[in-house]
Amino acid sequence: MLKQIVQACDRLSDWSGKMVSWLIFPLMFTITYEVIMRYGFSAPTVWAFDTGYMLGGAMVSLGMGYVLLQKGHVRVDILYDKFPSRVKLIIDFLLTVILFFPMMAIFIYTSWQYFILSWARGERSGYGIWEPTLVPFRFVILAAWAILALAGVSWFIRTTLSLFKGKDL
Repeated sequence: MLKQIVQACDRLSDWSGKMVSWLIFPLMFTITYEVIMRYGFSAPTVWAFDTGYMLGGAMVSLGMGYVLLQKGHVRVDILYDKFPSRVKLIIDFLLTVILFFPMMAIFIYTSWQYFILSWARGERSGYGIWEPTLVPFRFVILAAWAILALAGVSWFIRTTLSLFKGKDL
């Protein structure tokens, strides 16, 4: 059963990372179009700024689970790499329990509150003239934290099995 949980979490993280990587194309189009219109024709758009930060934010946040799956997050390697593998597993185990899961709970709860409030109030962006609704963007942030938390569950199960059973999934 643990293997199925790990595989499901990994598939979700892998899928979300690969899907959001395609957002680079509309993001590049948006920025390029805005630069050409603004500096080439002196006709800036009202939608490019909001679209750009929402696409970029979605890309970065929804990619967090994929980065964890690929072990791409930054850590203090100058210390960590010097430890034996058993000590690394203990550090990973303890920091996941002490820091990662509580932080994920806080981020998911807070993102849920922002999403519900945004939906209830019909929140709109106040950064540009266009003022698009922020409800979908708030949902993306909530989904991103949930996907990262599930990637953390997968990481934690692997770490725990390696630490206590000497097995790897």
